[in-house]
Amino acid sequence: MTIMVFISRSFILSLSLLKTTTFVSGRALEPRQRGPNFIPRTVTTDFPGCEYPDGWVGCNTDSNRGCWVRDPTGKEYNITTDYETEWPIGKERTYNLTINESTWNGDGTPKNFAQLINGVYPGPLIQACWGDTVIVNVKSELPTNGTAIHFHGVRQLNSNAMDGTSGVTQCPIAGGDSFQYKFKMTQYGHSWYHSHYSTQYSEGAAGAFLVHGPHSSNWDFESAPIVVNDWIHERTYKTFSKVLASPAAMPTADSILFNGVGKTKTTGTFFDYPQKFETGKKYLIRIINASTGLHFNFEIDNHDLTLIATDFVAINESKGNQRVSVGIGQRYTFVVEAKPRTVSSNGRYWMRTRWSSCSGQIKDRVLQWTPGILSYSDSGTGDPTTSASSGSISCDDEPASKLVPVVKWKLNDNNPQNNPLDNTYETGIEDARFHNNATRWSITDTPLWLDWSNPLVFNLGNSSWNPEYGVVSYNYNKVDGLVYLVINSGNLSPPLHKPVKGASPAHPIHLHGHDFAIVGSGKGTYDPTKVPAFNINAPRRDTAMLPGAGWLAIAWKPDNPGAWLLHCHIAWHAGSGMALNILERKDDIKVDLGQAQQGCEKWKSWLADPARPIDRFNPARDQEEGI
Repeated sequence: MTIMVFISRSFILSLSLLKTTTFVSGRALEPRQRGPNFIPRTVTTDFPGCEYPDGWVGCNTDSNRGCWVRDPTGKEYNITTDYETEWPIGKERTYNLTINESTWNGDGTPKNFAQLINGVYPGPLIQACWGDTVIVNVKSELPTNGTAIHFHGVRQLNSNAMDGTSGVTQCPIAGGDSFQYKFKMTQYGHSWYHSHYSTQYSEGAAGAFLVHGPHSSNWDFESAPIVVNDWIHERTYKTFSKVLASPAAMPTADSILFNGVGKTKTTGTFFDYPQKFETGKKYLIRIINASTGLHFNFEIDNHDLTLIATDFVAINESKGNQRVSVGIGQRYTFVVEAKPRTVSSNGRYWMRTRWSSCSGQIKDRVLQWTPGILSYSDSGTGDPTTSASSGSISCDDEPASKLVPVVKWKLNDNNPQNNPLDNTYETGIEDARFHNNATRWSITDTPLWLDWSNPLVFNLGNSSWNPEYGVVSYNYNKVDGLVYLVINSGNLSPPLHKPVKGASPAHPIHLHGHDFAIVGSGKGTYDPTKVPAFNINAPRRDTAMLPGAGWLAIAWKPDNPGAWLLHCHIAWHAGSGMALNILERKDDIKVDLGQAQQGCEKWKSWLADPARPIDRFNPARDQEEGI
């Protein structure tokens, strides 16, 4: 007998016939019996859904996306659950990634020596579910570079060794060697994974990462995340050498890619959104800015965006947005109702990524504003005839009032464990004379410059640090309190390091190992008496914008001992030293160094082999700083 149960729109589960699966590199293996503990997902056909232990019951439906699953006691895990302290019991999911050199023709012009994951860009979509343990086996087949894979925004609670940061938590993976990353997904939402070795992710070593879980708004259909990035045909390492010679001149991108597809004036093709819209239905759309240097403002002509998540943080519905500002490394989840304000003549609408002059440059700028097309089920053919929304384009984050987390932190409920004024840093440019003729960005007085063969976590017993490691120690142990950090924007002029305001562009600031509260940001210099966000449920995320000639104040809970990098996510800036290392509760850090030590021995041996020259801009040293 076959029992049919409706779980979600267009999904009928047969409890006696349908099977669940285990995934290896996205391929289905080992069928098992499905039951009410199974939550279907529709992003890809090879990942049908989420599975929890016997006795658990899925509760995520079209009409209640906020509920996720109930355990055998009836306890519900939903959109209001404090995911920092509790999460469901998931399963293990294993993926295998190989990075090698190949050619990628995303916009009609082949990019030779692209460094791709499993031969494609973006790399394979990694999917998991809230509470799952994710295992990712990474093998390097690169002939002249190392690599390391960082899972952007993942908390890595008690798994600092899995952060994938060259020179901090591991040596780079040598050509021919492998590294296994294993971590628990206590968060849900979407992000990306990317190389954390110099500017390598700009060569194509990146992909989307999706963790299924509840949402703060209902929807009918979902699709895979859209990876949006600038694309440079020239070898990125060559471009990087030019940037180090003249950092104020940001490189010009050749095109913008949507999931690896883009167009120039004469070549390439527009990205077609994979689902045809049906009037009246609601669609869940996920955006990732995986760029090297460009800040985007994303919009779909004539459609409103209901924002429901920033990075890995669910927020209360923010309705009526015509566009959203997305910095490098940032992600947004939003719901779009198929109900255009003005109907297009052919049922087709531009998906725009309008870049701002406060970030990098791009060729054929008007064309590149329109790399994607969204169509309705009854649409015609040809290019859309729709127009962009009005208003200025900036590199500012969305207003705090739009980004209110569902799970609250009250900043005034947490006494500061440090004085923000004593933890204030200034960004700027260091003179080339001090750094091997390379002009470099910094956050502290000294640009970060790591010895990749001697990661920071190998040296936790140190009582002092080389200034080039940029180590800032926080030994605060009140985990329900907050640690504050302020960054002022300026141009540092050696030898006095006097900031010159107005000289610095906007910077996307990313912190590993944590979400942080955005205490505030603005123009000028930080003044703690003028921070209106201090007494509200402030926005939280893992990447926030430092305004040009301005300031950014953030706060986080010191509840995750480890060595965590904080850096600008403009690859050119981070790669030249715009970063610092936060050493959090050093005495409580528990890192299994076995795999990392073995990897370092192989890296050192590979590095010393004259048959494998390292392809990077590095005139005087055997090691270089990574991002």
